[in-house]
Amino acid sequence: MSRARWMTLPVVAVAAVALATWWPHVRNEFFVLLGSRNEAGGWYGFNSGAAGAFYMSVVPAALIFYWHRTCHNSPWCLRLGKYEAAGGVFRLCRHHHPDLAGKRPRGDLIARMHREHQERTAGKPS
Repeated sequence: MSRARWMTLPVVAVAAVALATWWPHVRNEFFVLLGSRNEAGGWYGFNSGAAGAFYMSVVPAALIFYWHRTCHNSPWCLRLGKYEAAGGVFRLCRHHHPDLAGKRPRGDLIARMHREHQERTAGKPS
């Protein structure tokens, strides 16, 4: 058995004893970080603390990430743009990609597009 495997049990035991010993302090700090301690109301503290940070950072980041990944054909097409077009400048969904014509890419189409790409870039330096 490796040394790291034998050290796991003592480390877990020490962490459990420390958590049990200092549980009131740990619990209090958790509620302070959550934003629900010594506030006018539980939901006020929650929305001012952890939820406020979530609303102001994670939700807009997810929306911007999704908007950046949608089909570039039209602002009204909300499908994910999984397929590159024009050498990777645009991201299009399968319905708007000129080579796919609304169908899922199959092996023969992928091979043909790969060969065409290699022919176009054969003499060009990378």
